[in-house]
Amino acid sequence: GGVGIYFYGHSLIGRANFVSDDQVKQLETLPAEAYEEKTTEQDGLKSASLNQSELGNIQKKMNQENSKVDTIMDSDVYNVLLCGVDRRDKTWNGNSDSMMLVSLNNEKKRVSVISLMRDTYVAIPGHDYDKLNAAYAYGGGPLLLETVRNNYKIDVNRYAAVDFMDMVDVIDDMGGVELTWTDQEVEVANGYMIDMCQNVLNIPYEEHLLPGGGTYNCDGVQAVAYSRNRFVGNSDYTRTQRQRYVVSQMVEKLKSMSATDMMAFVTKVLPLITHNIPETEIWNLVSDAPQLLKYDYVQDRVPYDGLYDTIDVDGQGMLVPDWDDTISQMQRTIYGDGSISKNEDNQKSNVGSDKSGETEFTDEYLQLTGGTGTLFKDGYPTKETEGAVSDS
Repeated sequence: GGVGIYFYGHSLIGRANFVSDDQVKQLETLPAEAYEEKTTEQDGLKSASLNQSELGNIQKKMNQENSKVDTIMDSDVYNVLLCGVDRRDKTWNGNSDSMMLVSLNNEKKRVSVISLMRDTYVAIPGHDYDKLNAAYAYGGGPLLLETVRNNYKIDVNRYAAVDFMDMVDVIDDMGGVELTWTDQEVEVANGYMIDMCQNVLNIPYEEHLLPGGGTYNCDGVQAVAYSRNRFVGNSDYTRTQRQRYVVSQMVEKLKSMSATDMMAFVTKVLPLITHNIPETEIWNLVSDAPQLLKYDYVQDRVPYDGLYDTIDVDGQGMLVPDWDDTISQMQRTIYGDGSISKNEDNQKSNVGSDKSGETEFTDEYLQLTGGTGTLFKDGYPTKETEGAVSDS
């Protein structure tokens, strides 16, 4: 029986898209698609682009701060980087626009999920300084992991990545996830649903549109559209919070699955996941899963509020963390007492729980709508704004 279980499990794991680090595409230059979207922070920039001397001073300071904190090596903590990759075709690696560092602390019985914001200004080995999400575009998971190790001082060597469009199938295969929405979130997400259905998935969009705020068991199109929304709330900062909320709801759904349903789900989704996790480690995670699902769960986002600057580099907004304090806080969350930062996000348990009506549209969103805050009427795009939200 044990032999049978092993070979069946071996067959299942073999379905996943395991890619050894030396087989990942390496790019010297990125395709135009990598630069199509205007950065989320660019709209708020008032200063001119920095010159090379000014950039050099910032980079020197970053290196000095980064060198003050050592990387912690702890065999009781298993780190893996989850990546949501944005690309419309598979000819390149794509931008890792969603990155969550998941840390399983077996001694503390705690799972921490820390979003790493894509516009963070980092040193990418072999490619000078750039946004964090460009590391995946240049060298896939291995280069992104090396970049995170060097800059954040976190001992992480494993990653798992999925395209945003494949994420639609992952959520559908688990039977959807329960999410709570505001009216504003629904209005914007309906636009993303129309764009994804018409321009990528080639399916009718009408059945996915939501009528207004509320709690729904959301299908893959709806959940991904919710995760992509950066127009309601504080730009990409709130978007990372939505993404963590979706992941936490997926975990809750997994907890409720029977062994049969779980096996059927795993069989379907493994081919959609690109990763570098050896089979022996997967077996360890599978055997520990019943206990891991009972661990305490904490979440956070980096850069931390009050511990970063925003700079303009050739018209692109970059977030420059205070690396000394940032790394120390991350290590407390992952390896220490589990305390999280004072981020505004952390004042609520999740985005969906905030129904106070105080959420405001971003300036960029209002600019697209001519100040009206209305891209859609009755769930459909208005004639003036059709296609306005078809970005990532």
